[in-house]
Amino acid sequence: MPLNNRIVLSDDLQILIWHIEESMEEISQNLTLTPEDKNRLQKRKKSNHQKGFLATRKLFLAADIDPSNLRYNAMGAPVLKSGKKLSISHSKTVAGIAYGTKPLGFDLECYQEKIINIANRFLHPEEDFARNGDTAIRKLTLLWTAKEALYKAIQQPGIIFSQQLLIAPFEWGAENGTAKVFIQDKTLDFSLKFIVGKSYCGTLAVQNNL
Repeated sequence: MPLNNRIVLSDDLQILIWHIEESMEEISQNLTLTPEDKNRLQKRKKSNHQKGFLATRKLFLAADIDPSNLRYNAMGAPVLKSGKKLSISHSKTVAGIAYGTKPLGFDLECYQEKIINIANRFLHPEEDFARNGDTAIRKLTLLWTAKEALYKAIQQPGIIFSQQLLIAPFEWGAENGTAKVFIQDKTLDFSLKFIVGKSYCGTLAVQNNL
């Protein structure tokens, strides 16, 4: 399947999503990988990880992003020579990228029951709302993607998800949300864009107070 979804949030902010249904041969078609990308692909041993990586490069083509203008910083985050912000994510059968001019982070995750067992590791005391109801697995997964997106956006090592990242309460099905990040004596405010699919969900986090 080609590009599945392009979400244009503004003139300078977009999300692109790819549902991975192709074989390795199919998803590799029309892709010319840089030496750096070839090296990164070889380090991925599982086929779903390889497909996820290749799907992000397909999305680069759709977004007119030249992989040769991409590098990775000390935290492993992608950096574009143009100065535009880019965030990349893939999980099992879905891949996505988000790019814009403000600091941002993007994360996708497929729903898994085990999220309930590890919730205590990342939930803030004020986020117990996500445990309630028959959509708990989905709400917890969405909340996790929000925190991963925040972490990607701020690029600060040592962040404690259960203490320094706080997602405001949201109803399942909401398209937007807000969050706060507590770093030393500062509080950073973020806007959240939620994406909900049948087998996965995701969050785009964009910093507000710059």
